[in-house]
Amino acid sequence: MDEVTAGSPAAVDGMLVGDVVVSFGGVSAGELSQMAAVLQANENRPVTVVVQRHGAPRELSVTPRAWEGRGLLGCHMRAIS
Repeated sequence: MDEVTAGSPAAVDGMLVGDVVVSFGGVSAGELSQMAAVLQANENRPVTVVVQRHGAPRELSVTPRAWEGRGLLGCHMRAIS
C-alpha cells in the first residue's frame, strides 16, 4: 500500500501504508483484474485480506463499501517489482 486515506474503509478496517497485499478474498495479489472483481462482488461484505506487515503475515477483514471518498476501499495498491 502506498496510500491509505484517513477515514476510508481500508483505514477503518486496519490497512496501513506499507502493507504488502498477498491475497484479497483468496485471489493472489498478482491477479489485479480478479482482485477488482472480488472487490466489486463483495460490496458491503467482509473480505479476508492477507498482508505482509513488517515481514510477517497478517490477516485482516476488510469490507468494501461506499464512503464519501473515491472507490470502495480508499487506498492505492501498486505492483511490486
